[in-house]
Order: sequence, then C-alpha cells, then structure tokens
Amino acid sequence: MTEVTTPEDLLTPDLEFKMRDRRHGVLAPKAAEDRWQALQAVVSEMERLTELHTKRAEAAEDARLEAVKAHARAAESGKAVPAGTAVKVMEARLAVDGTLRAFRDTLPKLKAARASYDALFADREFIAEYRKAVAAEFVKRRAAVVKAFKEVDAQLPALAELYPLLGDFTLNHLLGDTVRAIDFNGEKMPHGGVFTGQGHGSWSDPKLREAMAQVRGFVLNDDPIKGGTLLTEDLDTIAAALPDIAEQRYEEWQEGLAESRMEMRRASIYGTISH
Repeated sequence: MTEVTTPEDLLTPDLEFKMRDRRHGVLAPKAAEDRWQALQAVVSEMERLTELHTKRAEAAEDARLEAVKAHARAAESGKAVPAGTAVKVMEARLAVDGTLRAFRDTLPKLKAARASYDALFADREFIAEYRKAVAAEFVKRRAAVVKAFKEVDAQLPALAELYPLLGDFTLNHLLGDTVRAIDFNGEKMPHGGVFTGQGHGSWSDPKLREAMAQVRGFVLNDDPIKGGTLLTEDLDTIAAALPDIAEQRYEEWQEGLAESRMEMRRASIYGTISH
C-alpha cells in the first residue's frame, strides 16, 4: 500500500469530482447556491491546507538539511551539535504531519457538504421550484428564437434570388473587362463567377436552403415533447397527454422499423444481381 505523505495522496478522482461538479445554474432556487458555497468553503480550506503543507514540507526539508550539515561540522571539529538542532527538525516534521492530519479531517466535511448539496436534487419541492423557473425561461427564449428564425427564413429566398443578379451585373457586365484582364499564374479569369464560386458557399447555394430546412424542422417543431411546449405545462396536463404521445412514438418506431427492413430487403435483392 502506498504511504500517504501529501494531501494529493488523499484525493481520489471521486473526491475531486465532488469538489468541482456544479449541478445548478442561475435559475436554481437560492438553496442550491447556499449549499454550493458551503461546499466550496470546505474546498477552499482544503486548498489552503494543501498550500500550507507544501510550504511546511519545504521548511522541514530545509531544517533536515541544516541538521545534516550541523552534524557534519560537529564530526569534523569534534564539537557538540548546536543545542536545539534536533528539536527544530522534529517540530518542522510535526508541523507537516499536523497539516496533513488537518487536511484528512476535512474529507468527512467535504463528503457531508456534497451529500447536502446532492440531496436537493432528490427533493421534489426543490425540483418543482427549479423546473418552474426553467420553464418560464424556456418559453421566453423559445419565443424569441422562433420569431428571429421566421424573420431570417422569410428573407433568405429574396437574398438567394438577388445575389446571382448582383454578382452577374457587377462582375460579368460592368466589370467584365477588368475581370477578364486579370492574369493569375499565367491564367486569365474567364468570368466573374470565379469570384462568386458559381454560388457555392453564397446566399444562392442550395446547401443553404437545405440547412435552413433542417433547422426549420427543429426550431418550428410542433411535436409537444420535442418542441418543448408540453414540457412547460403543469404536471397533470403533461401526465394526461403522455399515453397518446407514447402511442404515437410506438407507431413512429414501427414505421421506422418497417422502412429499415424494406431497405435491407432491397439491398439484399440488388446485392444478388451479377453482370
């Protein structure tokens, strides 16, 4: 078994996790922050003792080395070792041991503070209060995101139509001669599309429409659970709606399974064709 000589030797990954893992956010009831701060007070004390242990360990080593030198000088001269030399070494060593003991005594306090903090997340009243604040914030932010997305979504088709016209008029017509006169590495620029990338990566890129369609499916999702709207309702309302949603989920799962089997059957059929 490895000898414990420093505070770090006493810190397991689990204890370090308990020291740092913060489970609540700014919307949590005050009790969470109060208990977290109580936990962090223990952590701060542990950090102070760790630093103190390092300083005292260095001082103890200095005292030991000085004692070694004193004994060497005494051996060479035949004189006695200065009084108090051994006492200094012993006191310095005891200071180190005492600091380690103090650190060890904080571990039960850490575990107790962590247990008190974690207990909140098993308390229905705490969770209910926390959920209420989260639901209100979710409703507000979802409304803002939906509004902003609809505004952007409505403007993109016009930008996709205007961009190629703007590029064509500017680079192919009005600045066409300038573009074609450019010599780059022995090659002439054939047309303005060299600069616009023929629409790739621009407002008119079909990939942008595809991406917006995918995002639209998330942001404007009217599924009561996936869209989050039902989750903000009172618990009785949610509980009453869950059986119907469960049936819908089962049907979706069955449809997905049937489609997957069909694709596997097609792959098997085509896989047997030889030429």
